[in-house]
Amino acid sequence: MEIALHNIGKRYETNWIFRGISTSFQSGNIYGITGHNGSGKSTLLQIISGFVTPTEGTINYDNGSIAVEEIYKYCSIATPYLELPHEFTVKETVVLQEKFKPFQPGMDSQTVISLCGLEAHQNKSLQKLSSGMLQRLKLALAIAADSQVLLLDEPCANLDSTWTAWFNNTLNQTRQNRIVVICSNDPERELKSAIQILDLESVKY
Repeated sequence: MEIALHNIGKRYETNWIFRGISTSFQSGNIYGITGHNGSGKSTLLQIISGFVTPTEGTINYDNGSIAVEEIYKYCSIATPYLELPHEFTVKETVVLQEKFKPFQPGMDSQTVISLCGLEAHQNKSLQKLSSGMLQRLKLALAIAADSQVLLLDEPCANLDSTWTAWFNNTLNQTRQNRIVVICSNDPERELKSAIQILDLESVKY
C-alpha cells in the first residue's frame, strides 16, 4: 500500500496549523512525525487516518483504489486521546477488540495478552492497571491488529526502558507489509527504525 499526501493543510478558524505538506508512505517502512507541542502532529495523524478532513490538499490511498471513507478498515491506531473501557477487564477488552478488528494470522486474544505481559492481570479491570500497563495494552491491540496501516502517537509515553525496548523490537517484528507512522516528542526512544522523519517545525507557510 501507498499513502500519498498532496499539499495538505489544516486550519482552525483563522489559524493555520500547517500547510503545504506533501509526502508519501510505503508499506514495510516506519515513518516519524516530530514537532513541538501544538505543531499539529496529532492532527496530521488523524488526517492520515481519515478521521479529520484537511482544509486543503488531497490524500490518495493505494493510488486512489481506497476511498477515504473506507480507510479505517485498513488502520489500527494507539494514541493518548483514545480511551479504553475502564470498567472492562483486560481479557474482555482484548476479546471485544478482536470482534471489531481481527488480529494477525496466528494471533488470538491470549497471544495478545501475553504479548504485552499482562497474563497475571487479565482478570483485572483496566481502572486497576498502572499507566504503563494501559499503554502496553493499547500498543499490543494496535500492533497485533491485522491492519495495513499502523498509526501511533507518543507510543513510549509511560513506558520504562525495558518496555521501550519491547516496543521497538515488537514493532520491527510486525512491520512487514504495513505502513507505520509515529508521532513523537522523543525521537531517540520512539523513532529508532524510522527511515524518514517529517519535522512539522520545518514546514513553512
